[in-house]
Amino acid sequence: MSSGSRFAATMYGKASVVVLLGIVTALISHLIGLNLQQSLALTVFLVMIYATLLLWSQRLPFAFLGIFLLFFLGLLDTKYFVEHSHLDVIMFLIAMMTVIGYLEEDKFFEFIANEIIRRVGISFKIVFMILFFLSGFLAPLVDEVTAVLIISSLVFSLSDRLGINPFPLLLATVFAIVIGGTMTPLGNPVGVLIAFESGFSFIDFLRWSAPISLLSLLVTNFFLLRKYKSYIEEADTKLREKTLEQKGLEGISVSRKILFKDALIFLATLVMLALHHTFEEVMGLERNILLLGIPFLIAGIILITDPQKGFHAFEHKVEWPTLVFFLLLFSAVGALGKSGLIDLLSKTLASFNNLGIEALMVLFVAISVPMSAFMDNVVAVSVLSQVVHGLEASGINSAPFWWLALIISVYAATLTPIGSTANIVATSILEKRYKRPISFVEWIRSGLPVALITISLGVILIYLQIPLMQPYP
Repeated sequence: MSSGSRFAATMYGKASVVVLLGIVTALISHLIGLNLQQSLALTVFLVMIYATLLLWSQRLPFAFLGIFLLFFLGLLDTKYFVEHSHLDVIMFLIAMMTVIGYLEEDKFFEFIANEIIRRVGISFKIVFMILFFLSGFLAPLVDEVTAVLIISSLVFSLSDRLGINPFPLLLATVFAIVIGGTMTPLGNPVGVLIAFESGFSFIDFLRWSAPISLLSLLVTNFFLLRKYKSYIEEADTKLREKTLEQKGLEGISVSRKILFKDALIFLATLVMLALHHTFEEVMGLERNILLLGIPFLIAGIILITDPQKGFHAFEHKVEWPTLVFFLLLFSAVGALGKSGLIDLLSKTLASFNNLGIEALMVLFVAISVPMSAFMDNVVAVSVLSQVVHGLEASGINSAPFWWLALIISVYAATLTPIGSTANIVATSILEKRYKRPISFVEWIRSGLPVALITISLGVILIYLQIPLMQPYP
């Protein structure tokens, strides 16, 4: 059988599994008492998710087909499509990807990361920790995908020079990127979506989410240092034979003029985003309007002052297929809202409130973890955000549940290689470079304890701070 025939057979086999799972979902939906509209909406939505998991390369066509089916069956209309498409999130990501992509083309981030490793790495344990925390603090500044691209280049370069397996080091940095990304709303699309849905500002993230993220990074680093102890010792022996100063990472050449310009752009973007809420209050603007507007300003300045490189970043560094895919899946959540399914879920959750906030939090976590681990966490939090709005409408203080939605959806994503975009990008790069696919079991062996540790820590810290959390006005 030719390779083309084997590929087609595999695709047909996976497509058959998707159809079978759709039938099972429809039957279960009927058995648990959902009405026809709710059963159909849930089935079509989950079939889109199943196709995403099993037919990743075809996720965008299936998303288009799924939206058509929702329209055709009357489960979605243009009003719900537009309301749930999260255009604010999509446009924010387009503008930020343009800015970061422009800086990335100058090798600005790679230069800084490379210099840190070259100058400070005196033992592999220190290099391991530097790369881990560099990843954790880079993600909330430039987004998780950009952080993966920058850090993975350092991981592979270092691993090749020392002749070591890159997987443990890459996995550790990906965990740090995913966990650290929750420090600010810039770290991943989940944070952006939570910021716009909840109204929380950049400073709110620094106050409530960043400390939890930092503690989670520290605990995860401690766990990984113990788990990979033999790996680190082996690599340290090889590092002593080939010191980084002589045969390690080579320097990256960036002119002082370009470095100064890029540093100015990067720092101006961060400072303005950090102060956006202050600007809004002074100018009497709607909350978070400048969180969306500032990336537009910086991207516009770049496109005017350096159109050749700026438009190249706009065309080639913006993840257009991924953003369209998210927009379509976000919109598909509108069908769950239109059918009343999300309202039903919210009211069911709210009914447990009489058992205490603890029971409600446990149930919320139990729903959030599998959703976030086995479908992209951005899509999961799109559903969860509507559930939190429902809890808020029931008179429940939504503040802790917004932070739970953020922390759980992101931390649970470390459990599997498909939990977040960062995971998928990292495994794809590793497979492409070394022709070595990563199995679920191989990932979960490290991801499961990391997810359990960080989720437990996050839930406890949020619970302890509930008395300090005021309902959002």
